[in-house]
Amino acid sequence: MNMTFGNPSLSERWKPAGQVALTAVFEDSVTCTRVKEFCQSLARDLGERSRIVQHVWAFSTLRMTELQVIAAEEAAAADLVIIATRQAESLPEEVKSWIEKWLRQKGARRTVLLALLDRGYDGATGPIRAYLQEVAARGGLELRVELREGA
Repeated sequence: MNMTFGNPSLSERWKPAGQVALTAVFEDSVTCTRVKEFCQSLARDLGERSRIVQHVWAFSTLRMTELQVIAAEEAAAADLVIIATRQAESLPEEVKSWIEKWLRQKGARRTVLLALLDRGYDGATGPIRAYLQEVAARGGLELRVELREGA
């Protein structure tokens, strides 16, 4: 597992292919905006000839098992999975369940897990970061963490 903090450029990885598939899950309207901003920045970095295939889900939609299964299938086929949250203590159980479904389907696919987290909630051993580090280790994922000022 590789872990990078800050705002690392991911575009160089996918620029040669001209396409990147991503699945994002977000907590609320603020974190949805962060996902959209990240995707816009990635699109600019990749260039106009590249394509981003996006699947975006609110945490609340993952309460429905049928939607959780669909979102897990999309994540299993993604190059990049984004989790955007402002939560302090832990991810909701439906998000953790979705992550487990996704990891079971992922196989050997090289995937980047990008966590968009609030700086205000992040400590040296922040619970969400620690959980995502463990997920990345189990799933053979490259974990990248971007800290933002809390809204």
